[in-house]
Amino acid sequence: MVKKRLFMYGICALACMSAKANFANSADNEIITRFVEAEACDDKQSDDDKKTAENRAVDKASIAAVKLSGIIQNRYPGLTASALDIISYRVIDEYMLNVKHDVTIDDDSHVCVKLNAAVEIMPDELAGLVRDYKNSEPAEFQAAEVADKIKENTSFKANTLQDKKLLYIENMTMWNGDVTDHYQEFLTGLFSNSDYFYVTDAPDAKDYADYIVSPNLAQAVVDKIDSEHRKMKINIELAITSMHDAEFSGIGISQNHFILFAADKDEQEIADTLVRKLLTRAASEASQKLDKYISNSIEEKFREKNK
Repeated sequence: MVKKRLFMYGICALACMSAKANFANSADNEIITRFVEAEACDDKQSDDDKKTAENRAVDKASIAAVKLSGIIQNRYPGLTASALDIISYRVIDEYMLNVKHDVTIDDDSHVCVKLNAAVEIMPDELAGLVRDYKNSEPAEFQAAEVADKIKENTSFKANTLQDKKLLYIENMTMWNGDVTDHYQEFLTGLFSNSDYFYVTDAPDAKDYADYIVSPNLAQAVVDKIDSEHRKMKINIELAITSMHDAEFSGIGISQNHFILFAADKDEQEIADTLVRKLLTRAASEASQKLDKYISNSIEEKFREKNK
């Protein structure tokens, strides 16, 4: 079961938001820089600790600052409200710098903050965020497509049993230290279409496997936006290590995604779908990198043998 941390809070009836943007270097081939500012408030709940409501207000002020600055809408005016929210969260997460805020109101019922920050992003990076959103909607990469791409871009194949390696899939570790085998079979399937390695999740195979895949659910958070909407963030990390290949420096992949959903939807089902989507992306990238590494190793051995 996917575990989550659920923040329950109400949004103040009259949100206080303003934004100011200074524009610089707006040419298509130059970095987009915006100095942004916004204010937001949030209601306090009975179970909040000292900083919880303040952090929620900062989160709301951050997205208000990005959205009202026009960074995204000016270049992509056709985005839906949902797309704009999700891409804005990505900008906050990856491209917002020097974030500072002051608490302007802090009483028994609510807290308000004023936030200042800078956003710096290249046009192609912003285009990538928009593209990621659009690509994430229809479907994930299919394992067969990944295998076809590998075949097209690699020259030296693992044609013998000796050349093919053994890849072991570990259970997933959660952010709180718990371990689950819920996704082990799913990951085994994602890695099972390679010309370069066999895949196993049998526990007794770990000690002699050439490479080990270690998935980690680093973050799973659900925030209440209002009475009808929720925001979920999932962060997946995928590492490939080796106990027997001293030349292998390891592979590390990180995938994260925000999604907005209706409050009446099943959070566990949505989280499970999103985890599988991110694992699919991470596995496709990791598989390609490992295939390329093994291919290069075979090529090097071939050249050494034929000197």
